[in-house]
Amino acid sequence: MRRKDYPKGKAKGVRRATKEHILKVLDKYPNNKRLHAVTHAINDSGLGVSDLKEVPIKIFLENPDAKIIFYHAIRQKTGDEIKTFFAEESTKAINEYIKERKTGTRKLPPETITPNSPLIIKHRNKKPVKIDRKDLSTMIENAFIQTGEKNLSAHSIRKKLQTCLEKGNMNPNWIDQILGHQLINSRDAYSLPTDEELQEAYEKAYEQVRIYPKATTTTQETNTEFAEAKTLEECKQLLAKGYKFEMNHNGTSLFRKQK
Repeated sequence: MRRKDYPKGKAKGVRRATKEHILKVLDKYPNNKRLHAVTHAINDSGLGVSDLKEVPIKIFLENPDAKIIFYHAIRQKTGDEIKTFFAEESTKAINEYIKERKTGTRKLPPETITPNSPLIIKHRNKKPVKIDRKDLSTMIENAFIQTGEKNLSAHSIRKKLQTCLEKGNMNPNWIDQILGHQLINSRDAYSLPTDEELQEAYEKAYEQVRIYPKATTTTQETNTEFAEAKTLEECKQLLAKGYKFEMNHNGTSLFRKQK
């Protein structure tokens, strides 16, 4: 690239997107399943738009309940190797997008999804076709603009992922492998984690990556036994067995015991 071609000032993608920027987009378009799928996919995987549009839909069709999916590809722009992941938020958003396409909407008919269908589509004459790089880039940029944020793009989300993985203490050379950056020195060449090691490190850092806070589950009394008693003697027997009185209804006493 010639010097005069380098971005100047606040060019698109120069800024790093933040969790707050992305939340503003998702909150502004709560029913746009495609935008949610694309945004979460880039946030989790760090794929550029040229690479995201080439992801095969079959990896999600074959793993509908997976919380994390490993994805290996060659980067379209540079020819470098990518080893990355679609984690909890992106797999959920993508599966919801696929489901909407299958069932259809008020404006669009149901789509027959096959392993050869594009992951991300647009409609031409109401027929689904693979979205191109320009439309995908424009969709993300416009979404940021509509929330009052200029000079943010898909590349800004890639920058966010790198920053978040760094905050999650992932090895910088391993981050380069996730983002498809070229490994250029001898240290890089010897830092070659297995796919399992890379996934373990990614999962440890994922709390920094995710957009929504992880749901905390309160302890529920799921392993609970219930019993009924109609006489005083039956009530005494249940109390002796460790049951606790819960309520009385129409002359029947309900007791509960946690297993």
